[in-house]
Parts: sequence; structure tokens; C-alpha cells
Amino acid sequence: MRLSGIYFAFFWFAGALHAAEHLSDHEQFCQQQSAGSCIDYIQQSLALLPSSSSAWYKVKSYELDYYFDTQAFEALITQTSLLLKQDKMPPAFLLQLYFYHAKSLFYFKHNEQARHYANLALEKLGNAFDQFGTPLRLVELANLYYSLNEPQQAFQLLVKAGQQFSKHRDPLFWFELYSNQALIVHLQDDLAGAETLRAKALAAALDIGHNGKLIIGYGNLARTQQLRGNYTAAYQNYLNSLPYFSAGVDDKTLSIYQLRLAEISWQTAQYQQAVGHLKQVASSQLGDYHLNHLKLYQQLQASPELHLLMTSSAGH
Repeated sequence: MRLSGIYFAFFWFAGALHAAEHLSDHEQFCQQQSAGSCIDYIQQSLALLPSSSSAWYKVKSYELDYYFDTQAFEALITQTSLLLKQDKMPPAFLLQLYFYHAKSLFYFKHNEQARHYANLALEKLGNAFDQFGTPLRLVELANLYYSLNEPQQAFQLLVKAGQQFSKHRDPLFWFELYSNQALIVHLQDDLAGAETLRAKALAAALDIGHNGKLIIGYGNLARTQQLRGNYTAAYQNYLNSLPYFSAGVDDKTLSIYQLRLAEISWQTAQYQQAVGHLKQVASSQLGDYHLNHLKLYQQLQASPELHLLMTSSAGH
């Protein structure tokens, strides 16, 4: 028996977490201060430097980096819009400026303008990958192209990033790189390739040791294995993710994972086990963006194999 219209989703770039080995540019700069906020220190430093000097542009890049990592897109687009009015800027700074402006435009749903500045950044980049600072920014540029419905351009960037930084030791970079490559490979219906990449992403997440990355790593690998019919491995990997959840923080994802555990149990005729997992699902967490998860929840509840068990257990 097959449930129709089942939706699946994978997690894309996970944002501003930094591994212990990796600090973003602004964080490294702000380590020089002993007290006060990072953005205050950056702005105080800018005020002491000659405007448009090499040192000023360097610290200004830290300010843009700070706004991006903290997702302060209003402040970021205000700054990038002002800076783009200047005539001359150092090439490396201009590259970063195009990137940050493109990401800000995309955040505010100005997709075609975002594409224009992403293309300018890519043209400026050429093969000088070291101009981008942290290699994570290359993954984020690829993420932008993916979001603009250009998966092939995104994948080419990811491959180049992997080649250019093949000796890079930061596990966060490899986690994001493999996770994003896997998403595009999955869209090309290469589930075996996606599984291999997601296994590598999980290995990087284990090196990072951050609960959120481990939840994503285990869940993405489990979902791919489920889609490939490897139900034993999929079930175990979803189970492996559960200790990393925090009550009140990851409730939506936890309900989705319990739903998948119920679905796998149903697929393998472990009906009592399926009911146990369904009872752990908070259906209120499956609405909004996850309406198809709610549909799956309702389909499982109504399935002949589970409906009677759900009814009888509710009566006790």
C-alpha cells in the first residue's frame, strides 16, 4: 500500500553557526576588544580610520560580515546601497559588496536584481577564490544561485569550492558543502549519490559536535535512505537524531522526524511501533510551510492498519 502525495524536504544552508575551529572575519577582529559589543567596536574603529583607506575598507568588510551573519538585512542593504554609489573600491571589497547586496536583495524578494549582483560577484570572482575570505561565502553564493533557480550554476560553484579548498580543515565548511551538493544531486534523481554526500555531511557534523547540525545531518541522511527503501538504516538514523533535540527549540523538526519514524514503521508493517511514534507527533507543528506533513499525518492515522490501533489505544 502506498500513501499518495507524500512531501519531502531537506535542509539547505543552515546559517550562522561557526565551528570551534572557524570564526568569521568580524568575530576574529572583535576578539581584540575586551568589553562591549562587536558592532560598536567595529564602528568605533571605522571612525578612527581615514575614510576609503585600505584599512577602512577592511574594517568595513567586517561590518558587512557582522550584519550578514546576524541576519540584519535592513542594515546590510542600507550599507551596501550607499557603498555602491562610490566610484572606486578595492577589487576584493567590491566582490564582497556585490555578494552582500545580492543576498540582501534576495531576502527582500527582489530576485532579478539579486541575480544581477550575484552575476557581478561571480564575474569578479573568476578563479581568485581567496578574495572571498572564508570559503563558506562561496557556499552561500551557491545557495543564492540555487534559490534563484539556477542549480547547475550552484553546483559548479560548490565543485570549484571543494577543489580550491580541498585541504581546508574546518568541518563546518565540509558540512555545508556536502549538504548543498547532496540537495542538487537529489534533484537530479541521483539518490545514491545524494546518500553518499549526506553520509559525508553527517561525518562533518559529528566533527563539529553541534546539536543543530547533527539533527540536520542525521535527518537528511535518514530521509534519503528511506526514499531508497533502506528502511532499517533510515529508522536508525532518525532515532540517532532524537537525543540532540531540545524541548521548546526544535519542536517542529522533532514532530517531522517522529512522523517519518511512524511512516517507516508503517512501511515495514511495524504497526504498533508506528502508532507509538504517531503519538509523539504534535500535529499543531505540522501546519504552515509543512502542510504536506500534516496531510501525511492524517493519511497515516486513517490507514486501515493504524486506524483501529489508534482507536483502541485511545480508549484505554
